[in-house]
Amino acid sequence: MARVTPTRMVLLGKKRQRKLAADGASLLRNKREALLAEFMSLIKPLLAQRKSLDEKTKKALSALAVAMGMDGPEALESAAMASGRDLLVDVEDRKVWGVHLPALQSGRAARGLLERGYSPMSVTSRIDWAAEEFEQLLDAVLALVPTEVKLKKIGLEIKKTTRRVNALEQKIIPDLDAEIAFIRQVLEDRGREDTFRLKLLKAKAEKKGGRY
Repeated sequence: MARVTPTRMVLLGKKRQRKLAADGASLLRNKREALLAEFMSLIKPLLAQRKSLDEKTKKALSALAVAMGMDGPEALESAAMASGRDLLVDVEDRKVWGVHLPALQSGRAARGLLERGYSPMSVTSRIDWAAEEFEQLLDAVLALVPTEVKLKKIGLEIKKTTRRVNALEQKIIPDLDAEIAFIRQVLEDRGREDTFRLKLLKAKAEKKGGRY
């Protein structure tokens, strides 16, 4: 225990610190519970998104292998060059108990047959099938990324909040309680000593026939 001056003013200050620490611990516990609820609410969607991503990846790679084998890399590259485009992604920010969580807003990557920039007559159905599968795969990636980022950020914040709660509950508050108990004990001892001295002085005064 750190050396403290056992006075009533110091005791009042320690009591205020103790209350602030207890209030802070309570607030942090509430924050942790809210973050845990948010974390758990994202688990099921994440698992579903990962499963969907795995399935779409297999389909896209299968379609690509067929198109590559039947039509050749040159035809695929030509179609890819013709159908290239920019896909704008808008990142919005949402706060949950002070934690910045991203939310992606973007257009759909998946397009119709006539929206890919090349004539349907210039490519085979195999190439168009591969394009469709990869566009759907990209949509799955765009759906998954913000969920994974949210989980990672929330998980880190839960760990940080838990460390702060533990520091308050296991170190700071017990230390303050010990200091408060020490100061109270010293003040009580002083009070008893003062009372004893007063009684002695009164007894001496009475022996001399005076009044105290």
